[in-house]
Amino acid sequence: MPRDRSVGRLLTGAFGVLVVLIVCSGAAQTVALLIQHRVVRELSTYVQPLQLANTEMRGALADGQRALRGYLLTGDGQLLDAYYVGHSDYEVARGKLRDLARNREAGVVNRQVADADTWWVFAERQRQAPPRSAVAADYITHGRPLFQAFVVENRALDADLAARAADLHQRSTRLSTATTAVVIVLTLLAAVTAVLAAGVIRRRITGPLARVVSVIDRRRAGELDVRADASEGPTEVRAVARAINEMAVEGDRIRGAEQDVARLQTEMRQLGYRIRAHLKVEEALQEAVRGLADIVRADHVLIRMSPGQTDVPALVSLRDEHVGGVLEELAGCDVAWLRRGDVWSSDDAVAGQQCEPPEHERLACAAACAGAVLTVAVSGSEECLGALTLMRDAGPAWSQVEIRLVESVAGDLGRGVHHARLYEREQHLVARLQELDTAKTDFMSTVSHELRTPLTSIAGYVELLLDAEAGELTPPQKKMLDVIGRNTRRLRELIEDMLILSKIESGSFRPARRPVDLAELAEHAMTAIAPAAAKGRVTLRTEVEGPLELSADPEQIDRVLMNLLSNAVKFSRPDGTVTLTARREDEQVHLTVADDGMGIPPAEQQALFARFFRASNAIHQAIPGTGLGLAIVRTIVDNHGGRIAVDSTEGVGTTVTVRLPVQ
Repeated sequence: MPRDRSVGRLLTGAFGVLVVLIVCSGAAQTVALLIQHRVVRELSTYVQPLQLANTEMRGALADGQRALRGYLLTGDGQLLDAYYVGHSDYEVARGKLRDLARNREAGVVNRQVADADTWWVFAERQRQAPPRSAVAADYITHGRPLFQAFVVENRALDADLAARAADLHQRSTRLSTATTAVVIVLTLLAAVTAVLAAGVIRRRITGPLARVVSVIDRRRAGELDVRADASEGPTEVRAVARAINEMAVEGDRIRGAEQDVARLQTEMRQLGYRIRAHLKVEEALQEAVRGLADIVRADHVLIRMSPGQTDVPALVSLRDEHVGGVLEELAGCDVAWLRRGDVWSSDDAVAGQQCEPPEHERLACAAACAGAVLTVAVSGSEECLGALTLMRDAGPAWSQVEIRLVESVAGDLGRGVHHARLYEREQHLVARLQELDTAKTDFMSTVSHELRTPLTSIAGYVELLLDAEAGELTPPQKKMLDVIGRNTRRLRELIEDMLILSKIESGSFRPARRPVDLAELAEHAMTAIAPAAAKGRVTLRTEVEGPLELSADPEQIDRVLMNLLSNAVKFSRPDGTVTLTARREDEQVHLTVADDGMGIPPAEQQALFARFFRASNAIHQAIPGTGLGLAIVRTIVDNHGGRIAVDSTEGVGTTVTVRLPVQ
């Protein structure tokens, strides 16, 4: 502190000296200006006017003498006029001289005026003498000494005034020189004082302050552990350094608190994820109890579900303390006093806390724990599902951050319980549906197998009757047998599709791959579909670039060809054309079946490969079909690692493209 005060006195003294030097310099210049002003005023208002009046008086007297002497010698009357003018000028000059004269010059001026007046009296007598006479000459001779006496006094006054003017000039010069010297000295002293003060400021103030600023810049750059030196510099700089250090400590504390809050938020968020990840209600509740105890350091955690909540444990606690433990009494308390979103803290830490537990709840909490208690409603979408209670035997009260985070976990717990219950119900429903689906698949397989045998028998007997094995048939009988045979084939195809569909659903429909020639399969398929095409007056065209060998299941590929060709023939108009194209491109075989039939409405093309789907225009025209053909085709193509695409325009036709890998 003494050092600080000496620096303060030194700085104050330095600034005081600067002020004094500046004031003295200004005062010296002001005094010099005043004196200069007095000298100039003395010269301009007294000495010089007095010199001028003295000169005018001498000139007037000299003019009068010359004019009078010339008149007396020549008798020229004009010279006499000049004499009168000189006398008049003399009167004026004499008045000025007397007005300007002061005590110092009054004696000389009076003697000069007396001599001048004496000469003018004598000159008046001279004027009256006849010109060019002996009397006039005698007057001239006697008047010369009088004039010389005046001239002597006049010159004495001139000399005195000249000396006085010179003295004034000399005094002004000396004063200017002295003033300049004083100002220079004062300026040098001020400069030296300023330099010394600047050095002291730099060493004792600017240096420490610059180091404090450097600390601020380093902290701004991210060096948060740096501190300012609070032991150097004057009191004010040390106070700033201490304030910066205190702010740094407070900032560290705030950052630590923020990091703790961020850690709590992260852990709570992860806990929420874990709670919602559990698909069983009891596991979700146990996860919440364990997680909250670890994260917020709670000694006791109890979850109580509201009456009427089904498929969920009524009580869950840490270490099962609700069974013969400290939480047994609290576990028996009803939670009906809580509403959705309610929060209660024993230390009134909840802002705007409005819910209050009943007396038996408070007593049970006090019996279980002497520390802070926090109860949060576990809420579902529209209702309070239960209560989440956390207790600390000792330690700090519940902070606002902890309360908000526990509320968040309670909300996650409510959603987790809700989702787990929904999942469990869905699992029961899915299991039931799977049982129904299995029963349906078994039924379809059984029925298909059971129908296949009698249909085969019916088809065999129809063929025997048509071959006239039992005798000749009449045309009506033959026609009826044709109808029976056609419907038998339709039923057999339907049964085959149903069997394939049941295999697909059971997962047993797998391709048995072996090398096959797609060109050969296409030729056989065109031969098989030719009767149906001929009956419908549909022209078949083939554009196959064989051989087209690939690794595939020949029976399944044959079914693809037959389904696509039968659809094309069935939906073609009479005199239409169905074109089968097959070629190889790189490592794929492209198979295309195109027709110019009725096409498919654009809005229905997305559902083409759905089971049992049939286009609306086909239904309106009563074209028979099961809606399983394309679904089976797509499954076969997918099982072979291929792709299928349909391009159709209603009223123009349909093109189906299948791409199958060679290997």
